[in-house]
Amino acid sequence: MIRRLYVYLVTFISLEIVLWGSIGLVRFFLSGANLGQETDSLAGALALLLVSAPVFGLHWWIAQRGANRDITERSDRLRAIFLFGVLLSTGIPAAQNAVAALDRLFLQAFGVNSFWAIFGGTQTLTYNLVAILINLLAGGYFYWVARGDGLALAQEDASRESPGQYSRAWIETRRLYRYLWLLYSLALVVAGIQQALLAVLTLWGTGDVEPWVHLANGLALLLLGVPLWWWLERMVRRSLNDPEERNSLLRLAVLYLVVFISLAVTLTAAGVALYYALLFVLGAAPEGAAFLAEIALPISLILPFGLLWLYEMRLLRRSIASVAEWDAANSEAETRPAKASAGRSSWSGTAAGRRAGMQRLYGYFASLAGLTASFVGLAALLDFLVTLAIDPASWSQPGQKNSLAAGLAAMWVGFPLWILSWRPLQAEASLEGEAGDYARRSPVRRDYLFLVLFASVLGVMISGGAQLFALLQALFGSPAPDLLSELLPGLALLLLFGAVLLYHWRVLMKDNRLAQRSLSRRYAQFPVLILTPEADGQEMDHPEAFSRSLVDAIQRLVPDLPIEVHAYNQGVPDEALAAAQVVILPAELVARPSEALRLWLQAYQGQRLVIPTPAKGWHWVGVGSSGMPALARQAAQAVRRLAEGDASAQGSQPPWMIAAYLAVAFLGVIILLALILAIVTLVIG
Repeated sequence: MIRRLYVYLVTFISLEIVLWGSIGLVRFFLSGANLGQETDSLAGALALLLVSAPVFGLHWWIAQRGANRDITERSDRLRAIFLFGVLLSTGIPAAQNAVAALDRLFLQAFGVNSFWAIFGGTQTLTYNLVAILINLLAGGYFYWVARGDGLALAQEDASRESPGQYSRAWIETRRLYRYLWLLYSLALVVAGIQQALLAVLTLWGTGDVEPWVHLANGLALLLLGVPLWWWLERMVRRSLNDPEERNSLLRLAVLYLVVFISLAVTLTAAGVALYYALLFVLGAAPEGAAFLAEIALPISLILPFGLLWLYEMRLLRRSIASVAEWDAANSEAETRPAKASAGRSSWSGTAAGRRAGMQRLYGYFASLAGLTASFVGLAALLDFLVTLAIDPASWSQPGQKNSLAAGLAAMWVGFPLWILSWRPLQAEASLEGEAGDYARRSPVRRDYLFLVLFASVLGVMISGGAQLFALLQALFGSPAPDLLSELLPGLALLLLFGAVLLYHWRVLMKDNRLAQRSLSRRYAQFPVLILTPEADGQEMDHPEAFSRSLVDAIQRLVPDLPIEVHAYNQGVPDEALAAAQVVILPAELVARPSEALRLWLQAYQGQRLVIPTPAKGWHWVGVGSSGMPALARQAAQAVRRLAEGDASAQGSQPPWMIAAYLAVAFLGVIILLALILAIVTLVIG
């Protein structure tokens, strides 16, 4: 593994140096530079080639020799990542150079300085053509190698009748490669539409940049992006005839990513446009062409990203439905025995249940975005009202009108989104029965609630600490010049954080109450049978400790669970006891069962939990020396998980994993907020 990583990593790095050294060398000779005077470029290009070419040749020969000798080398994922990574690293620079060349041509046609090109404003057509040609030549060679690998691996799978054994890594990496290209082409199209719209919206010439610059940039991006996106979209659509391609999690993740980004940008741009419109209504914005120039950028963002959001949402819904049906069909045969034996409803395994679970992710993302925007807007409005109450004359100040406009804009964008997203989620979580249980126990819902609670608690602590600091300063004889003006806005923010905290805490408590009520019904319908040794002490030193410890541990943890105890030396359990959902038995019984008990256990349809108690002549590998109380607690936890619907009876996710999920979610929110802040800063200036 380490050797393979070293070979392909060095090959990739040296190949890139060879390519750009070759590009520099060809550019030097085509530029007509004087060899006696301009030697820096020539020396740099030659140095890159002379150093990297032998290294690349040696390591690529090693990689090819191993792949030709051993099919497992050719089928390794690292090789597939290298090949498709090379195709990306040659294809995207070629596309970027094509955009740069087209952009400068359009700018020259419009009579604008080529410096304003979105890419390569100081380059020349020759420079771009050299980079395109050399990158395409290298990409063509490695495309031929990658295609040969794919055919060879497919033939190997067919000859050995092992579908996917050798070609799976290659196919999965190709899938990732295609979607990366699709995302790149989609970015070109969206950016091109945005630039073209911006050119139309700034035709009156009041912007900082001439509209012809935006038009040239947009046409260059669209001229390359539209055909590329159309071709890739058709390729991806044809690949969806394969069920594995159609139902891949990668496709679902890409669609979620595009939907989230397009929704965030659309809402942010809509909020900024509303902000400027409200300023115009309040008389705090310029009029006429100057006002139209200010709202041109957010409006040019709303249309392409809004259309992208609608289009990708349609694809996402189709993909979710397809993946849900696929997963349900594939898992039905495997999970039916476990569900039946554990008394578990099959709703979560149906297509409807799986579809609801996957759609929940978008709902909580939209709800979080709407809640954040609503909170920011309401905070701005409270600050405006408090300041106005303290000083009514402040209404004439521009800052007050800015606060009012910003607050109303954020509220008008965020609050409808939060209501439309949150109400269906709450209604789903309030349902009785299987659907409501899984909605309340959803990790996405729990992460959402705890993330909001975490942010609210931090807000309460920070805002409350600031108010307490100001009060203590005043108490110690160093009050702020205007204590009331400093305290009231902070107090309003503290109350707002407290309201969000209280509301979501009540939602969490309601979820817990409903979950406990549902679990109580589950427990009551989940009888447990304990097979215990005889009670006279002939078989164990403390036989009563087995059943007594188990009964006490289960009743403490799951008080509503019906428990029956049967001494197996008295014969097999009767039919009433055999209806138990799970039977708990000591390892000694498994080691030396009577013939009647062996037949009974073989015919038993429920779950079996074996307690690793000592048995003469038997040693349990991997089992510690825990005493009976500890074993009883572990058995009680396993019984509870079975009663709650976890047929595996394995431990739930460890706390560190839950903390990691929360940290990742929190980091994602921070990144999203940073992106929104950057867009607002760019638009408002």
